[in-house]
Amino acid sequence: MSSPAPPPATTNSAVLRPWPQFLDLSALSLPISLSESSYRLTQNFRFFFPNYVVLTLLVFLLTLLTRPLTLIFFLCIFAAWIYLVSRDEPLTILDYDIDQKIIVGFLVVMTLVALLWTKVWSKLLVALIVGAVIVLLHGVLRSPEDSVEDSPYGSLLNAVDSPRGEYASV
Repeated sequence: MSSPAPPPATTNSAVLRPWPQFLDLSALSLPISLSESSYRLTQNFRFFFPNYVVLTLLVFLLTLLTRPLTLIFFLCIFAAWIYLVSRDEPLTILDYDIDQKIIVGFLVVMTLVALLWTKVWSKLLVALIVGAVIVLLHGVLRSPEDSVEDSPYGSLLNAVDSPRGEYASV
């Protein structure tokens, strides 16, 4: 038998989080175990995904500073992505409503053609690698903003009182 669907999340995962919250240095700490590292990474990735995307795009745009025309070209493409994908009402051209899937498909093709035409694949690869390193470091070092009860590990990751943590009580 299948279980019922989980209730919808109360927070929207597609919302860009405030940058002061994202860059809060007081929330950074070293994880005490590999399991806590993986838990932090998954929680922070879910919570800060839009911030990570914006940060990786900024790294990509910074790599294009040596090619100003390409930079302007990709800024226009990113503006088209933001404008066309974030619309609430459907796009209408000559009294025809264009489906969102067609718009996204067109934007993907346009972006791939621009990448091939401007020959910036290597810069994109470098930006993705740097972005992945930033995501990995931030995701592992930032403590998620949830309570111990929300963690699948419960109080097992709380090592405040004992050097052996709460594992001694298990």
